[in-house]
Amino acid sequence: MSPNDPRLAKARVHIGGAGRVGTAVALALQASGVGRVSCNDPQALDEEQLHCCVFSRRSDVGRPKVHVLQQLFDGRPGFIFEPVVAPNESAQVTPWVEQADVVVCCANQLPARLHLERTAIALRKPSVQASVQDGRRALGGMISAWVPDADCCCFGCLFPNPNMRFSRDEVLLPTVTTAIGSIAAQRIIDLLINNRTPAIASRPNLLIVDLARYAIEQLSVNRRKGCRCCGR
Repeated sequence: MSPNDPRLAKARVHIGGAGRVGTAVALALQASGVGRVSCNDPQALDEEQLHCCVFSRRSDVGRPKVHVLQQLFDGRPGFIFEPVVAPNESAQVTPWVEQADVVVCCANQLPARLHLERTAIALRKPSVQASVQDGRRALGGMISAWVPDADCCCFGCLFPNPNMRFSRDEVLLPTVTTAIGSIAAQRIIDLLINNRTPAIASRPNLLIVDLARYAIEQLSVNRRKGCRCCGR
């Protein structure tokens, strides 16, 4: 496999969330040769994010994050980036999910993650979720993958309570978000290249990344009966 792999050049990936992890995923996919990436996010770039979005300028403050990303990718040969200023729950996002070969979610809210997961499942699209832990508690994150007909858990299986509360104002270290985004991008490329269900089903579908110990725990987790996302 190389950045000139024709299978990647023809591939389409949709990313929900253009924060630090979503941006890292988009950068890695473009560098790997994926031909088309769309990304939705309703938020605008704020001044506090200038230090971590190294490609942004002060004049970008107040602009939609996806438009700042689009500016970064403008002119890259063989690559198309399509911005969507909308949350995961918006009907505007569905057409982009329909066109995608793999759907990725990097949102910072659980309901937004579950909504995009349900949409991907309903459309039978492989789905990858990439999340990062609060740096005050741990250095690492989690990457999950759902594939149609593989009897693997979806993100909803892992979080059966959609009303779970997570603390905000978390500390997200750029080194950690970049690492999680890069590992997630490799998982996405794996799905794009090896999209046959038997091959995917034989692999772990949940990666727990612990960067304090530089370890990755690989788990194969089956679907949870009665899951509100994949059980219908």
